[in-house]
Amino acid sequence: MSIGIKIAIAAILFSIFSGGYFYIQALEGKLEAAAEVQQRMEGVIEQQKMVLEQNQKDIEQMKDINTKISEIAQTAQQEVNDVRTKFARFNGIAKNNPTEAEMRINRGTRDALRCNEIVTGSRLTADEISGKIQNNICPELIKIKAPKKETAK
Repeated sequence: MSIGIKIAIAAILFSIFSGGYFYIQALEGKLEAAAEVQQRMEGVIEQQKMVLEQNQKDIEQMKDINTKISEIAQTAQQEVNDVRTKFARFNGIAKNNPTEAEMRINRGTRDALRCNEIVTGSRLTADEISGKIQNNICPELIKIKAPKKETAK
């Protein structure tokens, strides 16, 4: 073999090895870039999981709030119906017996004023504590402010 052929073979082998080296370097660069992209994607996925979990918590909280609002609305509707029934009953009384209606209005006004007095700090009377006097406007105030009776042991 002549020296020209040996040089040509050496040049070809050198070209193949150097080309392979640069090709491997390029692949390693792409692999590093892909690893960085994968890390970013994993970070994005983690953030999306956190956002999804927070959204699920928010949805549960909204369901709870909606349930409470529905219960409040139902209670309010029931109270409206009760008031309508009371006014319808009172309307019948007022048509048939105006004097009775006047007495009821005066009693309600007196009870409402007494409720204001109790709320602003007035003490309960002995009759209110004993239950002789009934207040139909705010009976819960009298129950709250009345001294608790001690039971004998």
